[in-house]
Amino acid sequence: MNNHFKVAVVGGGASGLFAAAGLVFRGFSGSDILVLERNDRVGKKLLATGNGQGNLTNVNMGKEFYHGNAEIISAFTEGLKDFDLKSRFYSLGVPLVSDEEGRVYPASKQAGAVLDALRGYLSKNGVNIVTGFRVEKIRKENGAFALFTENGVYYSDRAVLAFGGASGRGFGTDGSSYVLAESFGHKKTPLFPSLVQIKTETDRIRPLKGIKTDAIVTVSDGEKRIKTEKGDLLFTDYGVSGSAVFKASGYLAWLNDPYVIIGFLPDFSEKEIERIISDKMRLDFIEREEILSGLTNRIIGRTVYKYSSDKSPKSLAHALKNFKLKVTGNTGFNNAQVTKGGIDGKGINPETFESKYSDGLYIVGEALDVDGDCGGYNLTFAFYSGDKAAEDIIKKASKR
Repeated sequence: MNNHFKVAVVGGGASGLFAAAGLVFRGFSGSDILVLERNDRVGKKLLATGNGQGNLTNVNMGKEFYHGNAEIISAFTEGLKDFDLKSRFYSLGVPLVSDEEGRVYPASKQAGAVLDALRGYLSKNGVNIVTGFRVEKIRKENGAFALFTENGVYYSDRAVLAFGGASGRGFGTDGSSYVLAESFGHKKTPLFPSLVQIKTETDRIRPLKGIKTDAIVTVSDGEKRIKTEKGDLLFTDYGVSGSAVFKASGYLAWLNDPYVIIGFLPDFSEKEIERIISDKMRLDFIEREEILSGLTNRIIGRTVYKYSSDKSPKSLAHALKNFKLKVTGNTGFNNAQVTKGGIDGKGINPETFESKYSDGLYIVGEALDVDGDCGGYNLTFAFYSGDKAAEDIIKKASKR
């Protein structure tokens, strides 16, 4: 292998692999492309998406599902009109299907099928993939990018930084690679774990540990309700987890007085619950402490009964729909699926993802200050940004 390439991609995750595939798809020779991955193999984090089923995108797209740099998000969501991810994966031998919630998966419901297709496509076309070595620094030398690794120095005419964020550190994304972009003058916004379990006060929920139920989860800033999600909820020894919690967790980052408000019995209104409780109270064989048993999980019912104000049907119904817990934190980047924050989008061309500070340098994917809700939104941005960088590289190379 020579050590000078037309394009070097730093990071073999979703955005990096799609950038490399986009270059080949548009006519670049694989031998001119280098992918550098610090892990022993590419795509480790991609394998975990959608609980291993590969939730790649969503049929419901829009700016409202994304957070971070508004200019990049606006250009990205507008550009999706001309970005046919379903056709692209079909051309790789991976047909996609959607579920009732709009989440899109490979038909096999295996994330491994996606990685196998991308890896096979790159390998068949001769793309150079070097694993097991971290890029420690990068700088411009005589118009080319010099990438310094433990395995030596590689050179490239253009470089795509696809190193990920700070979440999922077991996948090698520990946040240490932001310095590569910062060395060119880029700034990093504050980082927070997102799509993560939430820590709360535990005294009231200690008896509930291990109980899983459907619920509506709302995060609030004091009394102001910020975001509501529906899904499963799991009580733990540190607080709460589950799909509804993951979806809502990203909205807690900048709140001053954060709370989680749990609405049990999501298919019943508060008025309906009040009527049911009122009818049950006419049955003299039911002990008052057990009045919510049969309506919800017995232990949840006892707990809600204990902490409701006057034990009236109205009070109990309200308590079931507004079980409020003070948030004390989250379980951190090691457990988070996504990083909120990243390289400031002010230094990025929102149409091409090229750096405004260094020609030929591109920053894509989770490395940027853009994050999406749970449901395939983050992978969509990763695929799109990697592909747009490839498109711009090809366009500029053809003008030479």
